[in-house]
Amino acid sequence: MSVSAQPRRVPMSREQFLQLPEGPPYYDYVNGEAIEVNRPSVRHQEILLALGASLLAHVQSRGLGRVLIEVNLELPNGNIYTPDLLFYTPQTAAQIDTQRGYVRGVPDLVVEILSPSTAEYDRTQKMSDYAACGVPWVWLIDQETLLVEEYQWTPEGYLRRQAVSASMPFRPHLFPDLALVMAQLAPPDANP
Repeated sequence: MSVSAQPRRVPMSREQFLQLPEGPPYYDYVNGEAIEVNRPSVRHQEILLALGASLLAHVQSRGLGRVLIEVNLELPNGNIYTPDLLFYTPQTAAQIDTQRGYVRGVPDLVVEILSPSTAEYDRTQKMSDYAACGVPWVWLIDQETLLVEEYQWTPEGYLRRQAVSASMPFRPHLFPDLALVMAQLAPPDANP
């Protein structure tokens, strides 16, 4: 089991954060601090690309909304993250600010691919903020095992609706006619 180092935190105002140049280094903005985050590994990006392409094809073919990958998301509480994947229905897509290149508000779905160095941060800090802001659906995907956990927001917090192994079809509640088999989307790395 690897031990992840604590990310670098720099106190600053939201205005200062918005003036930072595009990375590297890359940051989230949480409770008045810029928190340095690692860039994803090749494996992480392969999973994201395959999942994003599948979800995008499904959403576009049915006119369900918009799928975005790795854009800044400013939550109603002022914290700013860069989730791996976001989904917006046509009703919520107005939150996408194409002029500024980021999103404000609450997406219908956030997907986080858990890397060994970020899994704890994603499960605690990010999930806490997503719950506080009422993000309706969150998927957590383990980069190593491809286990998919689907969470639905309730007034009492997140309810884990399902946990699906890599070889089984994942049928998201948000997309009832979609079936994703993660092991087929992102086969294990050929060079272990």
